[in-house]
Amino acid sequence: MTETNRVFVNLNAEWALVCAEPDHARLVAGWLEAAGVTVPAAARESLHVLLGHLEQHDRAASRDGREHSDRWLGALLAVAVGEGREAQLAARVVVQAMLHGAVRMTRRLLRAERDFDDVASVVVSALYQVVRQYPLRRRRKVAANLLLETLNHASRELNADFEPEPLGWDPLLGQPVHRGRARCVEVPPTADGPEEAAWRSVLAQRAAAVGLPGVEAEELAGARGELIELLVVAVASGAVATSRAQMIAQDIRDGGREAAERRGVSAVAWRQRRSRTVRQLRVVADQWAAAA
Repeated sequence: MTETNRVFVNLNAEWALVCAEPDHARLVAGWLEAAGVTVPAAARESLHVLLGHLEQHDRAASRDGREHSDRWLGALLAVAVGEGREAQLAARVVVQAMLHGAVRMTRRLLRAERDFDDVASVVVSALYQVVRQYPLRRRRKVAANLLLETLNHASRELNADFEPEPLGWDPLLGQPVHRGRARCVEVPPTADGPEEAAWRSVLAQRAAAVGLPGVEAEELAGARGELIELLVVAVASGAVATSRAQMIAQDIRDGGREAAERRGVSAVAWRQRRSRTVRQLRVVADQWAAAA
């Protein structure tokens, strides 16, 4: 596995050229203002400044941040699903807005035998396809929808070891729903913005797919989220049994040693089990860190 990052470097270089054309910023600002999105005067002259303004607003620590994201992404997607140069420009802006998520997705789809740029090409192509074909009726949680659909497309094309469970769509709620279950994938509002919230939703889905049910997206901030993601990787790679991962996840939620004692596990047995798990996860963590 190698990581040259050529794909994303080239995309950022291309984005600089797109931003260099002042008419692009005025055109995009017009689409946004027509959809009721406030655009400051300075942002009408620079696409780079405009996208930065939108993303800064999205990071607001309130539900309004997500609603704002849905509004401006929806406005651009309404143009992106059309034809011609304007549609291509709108799609390119959305792709740039989701680029950080695409980088994270690429790293999480890496395997030892895969080249970073090869995976990145698949992810970016899938993202562009999802953007150009986005069903405009899905007006809520747009960033999560884009990310989940891109992950599904890229995983299938790569024939990944882990492939997310296929998603259905609730036409009334505009939310992804696991087939065969009534539970929707919720994307909680966070200070990190809608893209980070979308990643937590993806991680909750992945956890359920490998046999770690009951993991809620809102629980996956910080160190807990990193450990759950490590468990998902460990189970998917076969390094840790599903039953063991379930016990670890439960220990995390309930308080470790105290939870084990309530289940009748002695302190000695718990320490031995913890040491064995640490050894197993250390190998997976080293591989995961190399990919990240």
